[in-house]
Amino acid sequence: MFRVPRPALSLLLGLVVVVASACSTAATTAPSGAGGASGAPTSAASGAPTSAASAANPNDPNSIITAAISGGEQIKSFHIDIEVSGTIKAAAIKAEAGSAGAGITSDVKLDGTSLTGDVDVANQAANLTFTVPPMAMLGNVPLTGGLILKDSILYYKVSLLGTKYTKMDLGSLGSSLGALSSSLPVVVPTPGASAVTTVTDEINQLRAQMEQAGVKVTLVGVDQIGGQDANHISVSVPLAKLNAEISAAASSSGPVPTISSASVDVWIYKANSQLAKIELKGASSTLGNLDVVVTITKYDAPVTINAPTASEINPAS
Repeated sequence: MFRVPRPALSLLLGLVVVVASACSTAATTAPSGAGGASGAPTSAASGAPTSAASAANPNDPNSIITAAISGGEQIKSFHIDIEVSGTIKAAAIKAEAGSAGAGITSDVKLDGTSLTGDVDVANQAANLTFTVPPMAMLGNVPLTGGLILKDSILYYKVSLLGTKYTKMDLGSLGSSLGALSSSLPVVVPTPGASAVTTVTDEINQLRAQMEQAGVKVTLVGVDQIGGQDANHISVSVPLAKLNAEISAAASSSGPVPTISSASVDVWIYKANSQLAKIELKGASSTLGNLDVVVTITKYDAPVTINAPTASEINPAS
């Protein structure tokens, strides 16, 4: 059985983390003037864009990313849309699943997979819905569901399990996991200035590692996202190094897959240096292909998130 080695995953996923995490950090610390359906800050009097954090050199992609990392006042809310398309080869799934994948006979089509909803940053709440297209492994029926986060309680529902939400108290869960926190390999920072500093430092360190691996960022131009200008930045993927690490870490029991193409593109709103869109694409003759697009709009637009009513919650939860 073949598994993609951690160094290769770190390199590939790091391309997304460097920019997406940087811009997400900026999104949670963005200028208070940000608003409107497009993410561009507006003047209360005229509705025209106002000044916001901007790159020291607007023609330098590194400066644009640095401006996205730089802080500001915490935003109130945003809307997120995630779309996934592509095909995962049946052979790759069976190799990863082992005996559990014996019944898989066809490739998995991901086209139509989506997640959309609103996030209330100020009140740490969210309301998201998701859709997964019909798949043989899921009974050839579409999968739908929803996630609601409110007052440290997560409510979730999945169409295959019924129409009601299951309730999970994240506060109690966090307390139960507290004793294990010292042994966890991943540290999740809590909101606050120190957390922003920690995340920024980690992003800068990861960026340095990516640069050493041959990753480069290029300013492609300016595109329209949600009706607003956004800097389009392309992040190169060093395929030779990525495939070399996969080959070095693979066992000799079977063929070693290679990544034939990969790209990461990021769009950052010019008006306020907030993340507008990110797209990750990759392809392999043995694994399949994948295209993930994340779009963020409606920064600071009014949003109301309510918990499900008692009749909408599964009593067993």
